[in-house]
Amino acid sequence: MSRARPAHRPFAVAAVAVVLASVIAIPVQAASPHPNTSMVRRGGHAWDQPAVDDPSRLIVTFRPGTTAAARTRAMQATGARQTTKLPHTRAVALTAPAGHANDVMATLRADPHVQRVSVDHRRYRDADPTGEPYWDELWGLDNLGQEIYGGYPGTAGSPDADIDARQALGITTGDPATVVAVIDDGVDFTHPDLAGRAWTNPGESGGGRETNGIDDDGNGYIDDVHGWDFCHNDNTVHDFDQDFHGTHVAGTIAASLNGIGVVGVAPTVSIMALKFISDDMDCGLDSGAIAAIDYAKSFGVHIANASWGGRGRPQDAPELHDAIANSGMLFVAAAGNDGDNSDTDPLPSLPAAFDLPNIVSVAAIDNSGGLAWFSNYGKTTVDIAAPGEGILSALPPDAKHSQPGWGWLDGTSMAAPHVSGTAALVASVFPSLAADPNALKARLLSTGKPDSATAGETVTGRVVDAFRALDTVGPVAQAPSGYAFVTGATMGRSTISTRVAWPGASDDQSGVAAYGLQSRAGAGGWVTVVGASSSRNATRSLAFGTTYAFRDRARDGAGNWGAFASGDTVLPLRYQDTSSSVTYSRSWHSYSTSSASGGRTHYASRRGAAVTFRFTGRAFAVIAPKGPTRGSAKLYVDGVYVSTVSLHRSSTLPRIVVAARSWSASGAHTVKLVVSATARYPRFDIDAFAILK
Repeated sequence: MSRARPAHRPFAVAAVAVVLASVIAIPVQAASPHPNTSMVRRGGHAWDQPAVDDPSRLIVTFRPGTTAAARTRAMQATGARQTTKLPHTRAVALTAPAGHANDVMATLRADPHVQRVSVDHRRYRDADPTGEPYWDELWGLDNLGQEIYGGYPGTAGSPDADIDARQALGITTGDPATVVAVIDDGVDFTHPDLAGRAWTNPGESGGGRETNGIDDDGNGYIDDVHGWDFCHNDNTVHDFDQDFHGTHVAGTIAASLNGIGVVGVAPTVSIMALKFISDDMDCGLDSGAIAAIDYAKSFGVHIANASWGGRGRPQDAPELHDAIANSGMLFVAAAGNDGDNSDTDPLPSLPAAFDLPNIVSVAAIDNSGGLAWFSNYGKTTVDIAAPGEGILSALPPDAKHSQPGWGWLDGTSMAAPHVSGTAALVASVFPSLAADPNALKARLLSTGKPDSATAGETVTGRVVDAFRALDTVGPVAQAPSGYAFVTGATMGRSTISTRVAWPGASDDQSGVAAYGLQSRAGAGGWVTVVGASSSRNATRSLAFGTTYAFRDRARDGAGNWGAFASGDTVLPLRYQDTSSSVTYSRSWHSYSTSSASGGRTHYASRRGAAVTFRFTGRAFAVIAPKGPTRGSAKLYVDGVYVSTVSLHRSSTLPRIVVAARSWSASGAHTVKLVVSATARYPRFDIDAFAILK
C-alpha cells in the first residue's frame, strides 16, 4: 500500500491507484536535478554484456620439455599468428586465419608437442549495481546517510538503515526462472527498466501463439503471454494512464541491471503481472484477487507481492483467506498505512492481518531506520519492516508524461517489494526453500537486521536483510584456550569453579552474533554449557580427578552455526595442605576443622613464615578460609611478587579461592606465600592448592 505525503513535504499528489501516493516523475528523456540523466551513456555498458567469444582466438599449451624451435614449427604449420606468450607458462595465445579456426585447432591437437588447445574466452566486468544512474537515490538498497529526493536538504538518513542489497548482489542477482507474481494494478513492461523482466508463458509463446487469439495452453485465458488483467478480462497487463503502482512495485523487485534508471533488489528474476486493481469500480474485488492467486498457483509460482489491502474483520473474508492459505506461495503483504496497531485494531488491513503462516506482513521504515509515520505496526501481527518512504522506482507514461520514467513513492506498498525481492534472491539460491513458503518466511524473519527503532513494534523487531538472508556459512570458531580458577569462589568438597575462555570467531558475511560451549567429562557425552551467548567465557564446576574436554562454536547474524572447535583436555587436581608438594618454613601449625576440605588447615601467625607449592600445570588456586582474625600474605609466582592476598572478612567463610593464576600451556611453576602477620590480624591459613593439568 502507498500513501500520500504529509502536507509539509514539497511534492505534488498524484491520482488514486490503490491508495494515495505522491510522485515526482523523472521522464526517460528529461534531465533531473540529481543525478543528471543526460549523462547516462546510451551506447553500451561495461557490464552485463553477452559473453560472445571469437573462435579464432586460441590458447595453446605445449607439453613439458618442448623446445622453442618445436613450438615455432607447430605454429607455422597452421598459419596462425602468435599474439601473446604467456610468461612463466608453456602456453601462447594465437589468432587463427579468418574462417580457419577449426582447421588450426585440429592441426595443433594432432601435434605430439601440444598438450591442449582452448578458445581464448572473452570476459566482462561483473554486474555493478552502483553504475545505475539513480543508484545514490536507492537508500533502501544501500544507505550511506545520503540526502534523497534529488539531494533535497534535510533528507539525509542513517548509514546502514537498508537491506544490504549492494552486498547481496555481489552473491547473486537472481535466477530468471524465479518468478514473483505482482498482484496489483498492471505492470508496464515497455519501461526500459522492466522490458527484460516479464515472465513469459511457455504455452502461449513461440510460433505466433502470442497473438493468435487461441487459448493454446487450455487454461481459460487467451494469449496470456505475460500474465492477465482480471479487471478487464484480457491479456493487456498494462493500460495507459494507469498502473503506476504495480510498475513501481515491480521496479523495486526486479528493475534490470542495465545502466538505465534504477535497479531492483533481484534484477534478473521474472515478474508475472496479474492486474486486478484499477479506478474502474468493477475492479479491486476479492474475486479478482482470488482469480489472480489461482492463476499464479497454476504455474507453480512461489512468491507473490500484495502491496494492497483494505480494512476489515478477517472472518468476513474467508474466500480470500482460503485462497492465500492454499496457494503454496509466500504471500508478501503490505501492513497498511493507517499508522495503527494491527494487534488491537478491530478492522485491521487485510490480507496482511490474516493469521496465516505463509503471509509476511511488512511495515515500512524511513531512511533513518525508524518506523515510517504512516506505517501500521504490531508485535504479533506485523512480521518485519523494510524501506518504504522516499522509494525511487519505475513509473509508466501517463496523461502528463509522454515517456516512462521514475518517481518516489511512500508506503508499506514500497516496503513489501523489498521483502519480495529478497525472497526471490533466496529462492534463486536455495530452491528447496522456494518450494516451502513457511521455511522461506522463517529464513527472511530470522536473518533480518536488528532494528532498535522497530523493536516491540513488529514480531521480529528487524529489517529484512538480503545479504544476511543469503548467508549459509557459519563462523569459524577458535578453540577454547583459556582455563582459570575463579577467584572468590567457594570450593566444593570435591569440585571447583573453573572459567573457560576462547578467542573471537571470524565470519565472512553477517558477523558473529553468539557463541555456544559444550563440555565432556571423561569418556562421557557432550553436554551444553552455553546454548547461545555473546560472551566468550563461561564458568563450570569441575570435579577433581576427572578429565574434561571443551569445544565451542559460533553463530552468525544470519543464524548459521559454524563447526565446533575443540580445545585441550584439562584435569583439575587438589593438593591438601599436608601434600608432599607443599613445604613450610618458620612456625606453621596444624588445625583440625570439619569445614576444611581435608578436615584440617595449616596456619602461621609469625611474620615471614612461608609456604611453597611446586607443581606442573596450566593454572593454580590457593584455597584458604577467611575470617575476622585472619591477615594477609605476599604472593610470589616463579620468584616474582604478584600481589598481597588477604584472608580478612567480617565473618568466617571456609574453602575460598583467595588467589589464582593461569597460563596458555602447562609448565613447571612455584608458588610461595610469605605471611605479613600483624598484632590485630596475625593468622594466615592454608587449606589446599588446586591445579589444572
